Amino acid sequence: LKTCWPAVQSSLRAMAASIVAVTNSVLEVLPPEVRAIAHAFMYATRIRLVDGLVKATLYSNKTWSQEGESIIKLTWEHGSQLAAFACMYKAANRLVGAVTGGITGDGHQIHAAVAGFLGGWMVWGRYSKFNETLNLYLYGRVLYALAQTAQARGYLPKSETLPAGSGYRWWSAIIWMIVMYQFERGQKKHPIQSSLYSSMDYLYHKSDGVGFEAWGAKLGRGAEIMPLAVIAVVVAKLRQ
Repeated sequence: LKTCWPAVQSSLRAMAASIVAVTNSVLEVLPPEVRAIAHAFMYATRIRLVDGLVKATLYSNKTWSQEGESIIKLTWEHGSQLAAFACMYKAANRLVGAVTGGITGDGHQIHAAVAGFLGGWMVWGRYSKFNETLNLYLYGRVLYALAQTAQARGYLPKSETLPAGSGYRWWSAIIWMIVMYQFERGQKKHPIQSSLYSSMDYLYHKSDGVGFEAWGAKLGRGAEIMPLAVIAVVVAKLRQ
């Protein structure tokens, strides 16, 4: 194996170089809007395939065939949604710029906002679990950025005992205050996202119980060895 491995590595490098060369030659002749589609699918595949394989190995109780179908479906949805938005955004941005005479600077940011609105309405406005998850992710990022901006402009107080970026602390404190209140009020009165509620229920309610049904039921495939995995992580950390 040791004698064969250098040859295998060399072959893999040559194959990777060929793939890069072919991809470059194809993308060079395409307009930016189409290149954005290619970028979207490559990004989604990179994220979803790895994430899906890890989750299927550790957490899922489905068969590998079912998991494979699910991974392909999610990868396609992720890629196609990103591709549709990226293409629409770039095309709309170019169109708005042409209509307004190619304004730059702050005007270009307005183009981006208009194009983002159109893409958000047409692509991300169609309800699906994936769209909902991504919109919630962006919503949190937007709130965080607004808190930082408000703090920098003096709308939120600065504190001598907190770092300059204390807008982050305000944002974090308010978010966790609201979500914990909603969680404890119950899913029927405050219907927070089901996956979030399930995770919080495992952390804060199931931990009141004992036995495998309390700590292992939600961990999926391989739950039985999770305590050993935790111990391994702790020991490895202590040895660093």
